[in-house]
Amino acid sequence: MPAEPSERRVVYQERKESGYCPRCGTKVGKRSKFIYCEDCRSFFREYTRENSKSVNKKRRKLYEERKDNNQCPRCGIKLGKRYKKTLCVKCLDKNK
Repeated sequence: MPAEPSERRVVYQERKESGYCPRCGTKVGKRSKFIYCEDCRSFFREYTRENSKSVNKKRRKLYEERKDNNQCPRCGIKLGKRYKKTLCVKCLDKNK
């Protein structure tokens, strides 16, 4: 793949339109409903699986820290001492 983002996009579009995997360039079956080949799809699945575990740990830790500091766990805004709900008013409105 080329180094420049604009060149990579051109190569991606050319491969995609001609029925090749945009990542590695192998031929993808005509009846396949996916753009990427099976090898690249398995790579993306594993990559996502590995990274999501560490991201979830970081998010959970941040959530607990903010909750302990009397902050909204989502946006981090400081909540009043008498405020009984976990989320702030803005985040509650977004939830609805």
